[in-house]
Amino acid sequence: MDADRQLLRRARDNLDGWIYTARDKAYRELFTGDDAAVTPDERQLLDHIDSELAMNGDEGLWGADEYAIVLGHPKNHPLSVVCTQHPEIPSEWARGETSLTKPEREQFNDLLWDYCERIRRYIQDEVNEFVGAAGLPEN
Repeated sequence: MDADRQLLRRARDNLDGWIYTARDKAYRELFTGDDAAVTPDERQLLDHIDSELAMNGDEGLWGADEYAIVLGHPKNHPLSVVCTQHPEIPSEWARGETSLTKPEREQFNDLLWDYCERIRRYIQDEVNEFVGAAGLPEN
């Protein structure tokens, strides 16, 4: 068990770097380029929502997601990545005289959820590689 904790501690030391890299990759895939999941205007709106939420003391959208590495099943994934906090546009958010419709807000929140889950998978890939390089701990 001590080896598991040491492996977990060493992996957690790398977590910030893995998050940074995974966020960049997921953002580029979902929010930029010809295959983006949103239009440039929608991406600009998300950036505007992020700024307004952050100015009002909330965490905003970008960077509000949080991840953790936990002990998993030793035979399959000795270390598992979980997203502990997903960003979300609150129902009371308004832009000027109009607010997002419920379907618009739900669509954006679904996309933000997908963004975080994509990040989680990329981090899990890094953790799996790390565990393979470190050698599986003995039970």
